Amino acid sequence: MPLEPLSMLLYKLFLFCYPQIAKLLGLFNPKARLWSIGQQQVWEEIAEHEKKLQGQPIIWIHAASYGEFEQGLPIIEAIKLQFPKYKIWLTFFSPSGYLHRKNDPAVDAVTYLPFDSPTNAKDFIDKVNPTLIVFIKYEFWFHYLSVAKSKNIPTILASAIFRPDQIFFKWYGGFYRNMLGLFTRVLVQSKDDYNLILPIITNKKIFITGDTRFDRVVQTAQDEKPISWMQLLSNHKNIIAGSTWREDELLLSKTTAHFTQLNWIIVPHHVDAKSIEAALTIHPNAITLTDWENTIAKAPNQQITPSIIIVDRIGILRSLYQYASISYTGGGFTKDGIHNVLEPAAFGNPVIWGPNDIKFKEAIGLRTANGGYLIKNEAELVMHLNELLQNTNLYEKVGSHAREYIKTNAGATQKTMNELVKYLEA
Repeated sequence: MPLEPLSMLLYKLFLFCYPQIAKLLGLFNPKARLWSIGQQQVWEEIAEHEKKLQGQPIIWIHAASYGEFEQGLPIIEAIKLQFPKYKIWLTFFSPSGYLHRKNDPAVDAVTYLPFDSPTNAKDFIDKVNPTLIVFIKYEFWFHYLSVAKSKNIPTILASAIFRPDQIFFKWYGGFYRNMLGLFTRVLVQSKDDYNLILPIITNKKIFITGDTRFDRVVQTAQDEKPISWMQLLSNHKNIIAGSTWREDELLLSKTTAHFTQLNWIIVPHHVDAKSIEAALTIHPNAITLTDWENTIAKAPNQQITPSIIIVDRIGILRSLYQYASISYTGGGFTKDGIHNVLEPAAFGNPVIWGPNDIKFKEAIGLRTANGGYLIKNEAELVMHLNELLQNTNLYEKVGSHAREYIKTNAGATQKTMNELVKYLEA
């Protein structure tokens, strides 16, 4: 069997199996269940938004999940500012993005993306009728791209990132290489990305624009707003641990015993009741933010001592980093890897994270710039915390390097807009 039909067969097999597997997993996996329910209801939502936006020019932006939306948000805001007549239709693949942003004021319509198929792709694009399509980072859906190309609708892959281990560069990846060629423009983050895909598609389609997340975190740092409960904490230094998993919390629970004169603010990646209870079990001396506000913060003539607080609410992590002396980013001890190191770095925080950062260029770049540390165990975490807390000169240098790394890499939004404007009318 020729290689290209084989890889296409694999894609078709994926399209056939994924909904069935998600439905089965949904019996005991909430995320899979939410995705299946969303796919069942998606066409009703699409019909509502189609009626609301009928006759208006639309730009369709697709993000796999919440993290990719954060990457796309600077682009959305720039479009709204420069081309206010266009409406933004935002789609998500993952429930984590859809549920958090389905009522986002920055866009005009939010739906799940109907699962890729010839019929779904044609029906969705016919209903939305977009002037321009923007996929964020690494979304590749064959039927959607094919329909767009047949209708001469320009498609942009923005803030794209590539690695040598991806299917595009495998002997059996011919179908996926051809799929990449369906994009009108591929806007990559770095020269390394450019060189990787240069043998696959013409250089006339590839542009180095950078990573828009740098612009997003710069904006967040500039728009910092005070958090009243943080100002009630003891006057000790704060360690903000963001997006932590069980593996991180087990490490942190051992480390807090070495640093009892610090405030530890731990923000789990999941903040459902089960996850918060698990975090409290690992940290027996901790208290949830809700309980802390309702007890210690309200006590008359309180003498607030250093605290270990488990944050049991969503949406405040990026703002918490303004109060950090040092930040810890979770996920590095899981197979999926670390979360966002850029948010704390934008505030000039020295950042520390676990060992799995190989797929995260921004983390590798940050430690190469001496703005953060990769650690493998408790001993290394304790060592770096001691160094930073006891050596003021080192602390200031690392924080300065972190902030400078963000500043140096900002500007991707404007470079992206320079390509998008070629397809839009003022």
